[in-house]
Amino acid sequence: MPTTAPLCMMVVDGFSAYVDWVAYEETSWLALMHACSLFGQKTAVEAIRARLRMGETGVLHLPGERSARLVAPDSFVTRTRRVGAVTHVTLLREPQSLTAEQSLLLLRNDEEPAPRFYRLCDGLVTTPLHPTWAGWLWQWATEAGVVHALHTIGCQAWTVSIDEPGLEQALSQALCRGDLMLPTLEG
Repeated sequence: MPTTAPLCMMVVDGFSAYVDWVAYEETSWLALMHACSLFGQKTAVEAIRARLRMGETGVLHLPGERSARLVAPDSFVTRTRRVGAVTHVTLLREPQSLTAEQSLLLLRNDEEPAPRFYRLCDGLVTTPLHPTWAGWLWQWATEAGVVHALHTIGCQAWTVSIDEPGLEQALSQALCRGDLMLPTLEG
C-alpha cells in the first residue's frame, strides 16, 4: 500500500499553516527562505504572512524542525487567494528588488530550467540574447557558478548572480568557436 509523505508545516507564534512549496538556504543557525507558499485557515495564514513580513522567525516543520525567516522581509510582496475556507498566500521578492547580481529562479518541479533562465537573463541583462541559446546559457550558468541550488520542497529554485562582463566574454567565445550561431533573417 503506497504511503504519502507528511505535509510540511510553518508555525509562527502559535499559528500554523501547510507549506505548498518553499525555497530556502541553510545557515548554521537558520533556514533563510527566498520564497514560500502557504495554505490553511485564513486567520492563521494571514497571521503567519504578516509576522514573516515583519522579520519574525518561525518554525519550518520538515522531516525535522528548523527555525526559518524570510531572507529580506522588507522586499517581499504577497499574493492571497481564497477558496472557501482555505486561504493560500505566496510570498515572493518584489520584482524591483531583483537584479542581475541578486535574483531568484523559481520553478515548479516539472519545469525545465533552461527556458526560464533565458527569460530571466533576458530581462535582467543588457547583453542581447537569443532564445535558441537557452540550453547553452543554462550550461554556462551551472559551470560558471552563476546559479546556486537552494533547498526546496514542492519546487526547484536557484539563487542567481550574473556577472555580465563574464557572460559577454563566454558568449563571444562560444560564437567564435561556432558553439552558438547568430540568428539570420530568412527571406
